[in-house]
Amino acid sequence: MHLRVLEPCRENWDTMEPTAVGRRCQACEREVIDLTGVTERQAKRLLADRRACVRMRVGDHGLPLFRREPPRLGPAAAAMALAACAPHTPEAQRLAPAIEVERTASERPTPVIPEAAPRVAAAPEPGPPKPGKGPAKKRERVLMGDPWE
Repeated sequence: MHLRVLEPCRENWDTMEPTAVGRRCQACEREVIDLTGVTERQAKRLLADRRACVRMRVGDHGLPLFRREPPRLGPAAAAMALAACAPHTPEAQRLAPAIEVERTASERPTPVIPEAAPRVAAAPEPGPPKPGKGPAKKRERVLMGDPWE
């Protein structure tokens, strides 16, 4: 979905009157649709039949950031695969159950650590990250405005 707010609105979101899908701006008398917590599919549905201002999160590239779509087919496919592997014949249902074996503490083998094992250094003390080190944080911001101007 391609949305860009060229001139961000300076009105305060918190002072706007709540509506079903966002807020109503008193300055321009337009509805501002909140896209900050929706998926791209939901955003398309919300904007399909109306021209309104939007409130959205944007990344460094200036494009909108949407919530990820929940997985749909993964769990269903896994359940179907497991069901296909299960025995379906009456003979399989009558088989004797497997015998469980209990292992006691005295039966457990003692681990042997060789002398030539590499030594592991102690973990660093927790604290604030050092400047210039670590992964770069993605910057994001929330913009409001008319994406159709």
